[in-house]
Amino acid sequence: MPREGGLPLWAGDLVFDLKPWLSHLLMVRFARDGLDARYTLYGSALVEFTGCDLTGRGLRDASKSPGFTITAASYITARDSGRPYWSRVRVDLPGGEKIRYDRLLLPFCCADGDARVLGAIRFDERLPRFWEVDDMRLSIEQEALLT
Repeated sequence: MPREGGLPLWAGDLVFDLKPWLSHLLMVRFARDGLDARYTLYGSALVEFTGCDLTGRGLRDASKSPGFTITAASYITARDSGRPYWSRVRVDLPGGEKIRYDRLLLPFCCADGDARVLGAIRFDERLPRFWEVDDMRLSIEQEALLT
């Protein structure tokens, strides 16, 4: 696979190739001009789960919520290392309910020179509703940079 600046170069039509999984995908764009990283995709299943759509929001802004603070650094680690990043995440909800999911972050560059990190989320079970995003707490139970 061709590489640019240590990251794989994506040559396909990203949305078309990944259409079956879009509701569980997210993407963060790191502009080469150094501007703040922004979510350019935040799938509908993730919007339902968190109660907010992060599409278009800066990574730092979205990370101000207590629920997202601990996971934000993972996107930067994946981009800087140029390697896939896997993590097992636990979400503690009010009332003691716990939701677990696997998250795979895949860094790559596009022809525009900007780096991106594509994230795929796989929840263990059906997701509960009717809770506030500020009430959730995320913990990374396991994580690894992959080769």
